[in-house]
Amino acid sequence: MDNWIVIISFTYSYEAHLAKSKLESEEFEVILRDELNAQVCEAGANAVGGVKLCVRESDVVRAIHSLKQGGYIKDPVETESKFMKQLGQLTSRVPLIGQFSPELVLMILIALILILIFIPLAFIYLP
Repeated sequence: MDNWIVIISFTYSYEAHLAKSKLESEEFEVILRDELNAQVCEAGANAVGGVKLCVRESDVVRAIHSLKQGGYIKDPVETESKFMKQLGQLTSRVPLIGQFSPELVLMILIALILILIFIPLAFIYLP
């Protein structure tokens, strides 16, 4: 017996039904999980990860390919800026923060700079 694998999640049940119809038209066996949560309360659907479209384990690769062709799954677009790439390369070997994403490292650095500026100012201006 094949296992059912989640290949994509949707916020709204109608989106999941469109993708399900696409796959069923190509003779895939498809089930939807957590659909009732989305129908009753959209916030509830997001809390459990949305409406999950599942196919049999043996059909995963073909189903993903079909959904990509149908426009339901988009290939990731490179959106990282040149600055963030360089920051990631520079901090990748720094202990403790090298394992974090460049965005988190930037936030940590900004927080440290603000702390180093405002703590001395507090001591200067407080009686």
